[in-house]
Amino acid sequence: MNFEKSTIVIVATDESSSLIKTVDIIVKSCNISDIYTFMIVIPDNASPECLDAIEFLSEKYEDRIQKVVQWYPGIGGAMRSSVEATVSSHIMFLSADMPTELSCVPSMIENAKKYPDSIIKISRWLQKNSFREYGNVKKALNFAGQSFLKLLFMSSLTDFTSPVLISPVNIYKSINFSQWGFPCLLEAVLIPLKAGKEIREIPAVCLPRTEGKSKNSISQYIKFLGTAVKIRFTPIKKLYNEKP
Repeated sequence: MNFEKSTIVIVATDESSSLIKTVDIIVKSCNISDIYTFMIVIPDNASPECLDAIEFLSEKYEDRIQKVVQWYPGIGGAMRSSVEATVSSHIMFLSADMPTELSCVPSMIENAKKYPDSIIKISRWLQKNSFREYGNVKKALNFAGQSFLKLLFMSSLTDFTSPVLISPVNIYKSINFSQWGFPCLLEAVLIPLKAGKEIREIPAVCLPRTEGKSKNSISQYIKFLGTAVKIRFTPIKKLYNEKP
């Protein structure tokens, strides 16, 4: 397949200034002709400030902003809603809280042009000092989790749990997602990996949250383990339906 344009999906709940900054930085740093639209997925509990920011962006960038009120629950529902609504050749997943330096976005798009059939995703482990204000315990747990997944799936990937990626949208239209919480982000990496899709990593810097509250929790981290084991031992035909 060829790279034509990418839909950039941004999930926003209680972010405002960081949401605006995310779109502004990408517009300035990328070739706008590579971007089909900025799809902002809006949950039922979006804050008034977040909704105001979305309206501001809609007025500033007019036809470049696509507002999608998610019709499924949770972060998993936001992902599924965005995949179903995407009509461009590629899709990119980002978060409005700016957890990653956005300098990786132009590189992701350029790599998607060069390898249009592949998933291009970031890794926080490809270069040193990529975790900013992450905490030593949290970093150690992250490393242990990555090591477990690398062994479980016999893969050379270094970062399975970061959901920032760009991919042919048909890959995600073919996935049978089962999770509605944060483990869906793991499905987005592990199911294509198990299906034999090529995943290429590029380095990126992990940043601390500057706005909004974290939607993750310890219980979600625990569910990651069960989700990974389930994917590893479930027949691929039940996880992924190849579509023409």
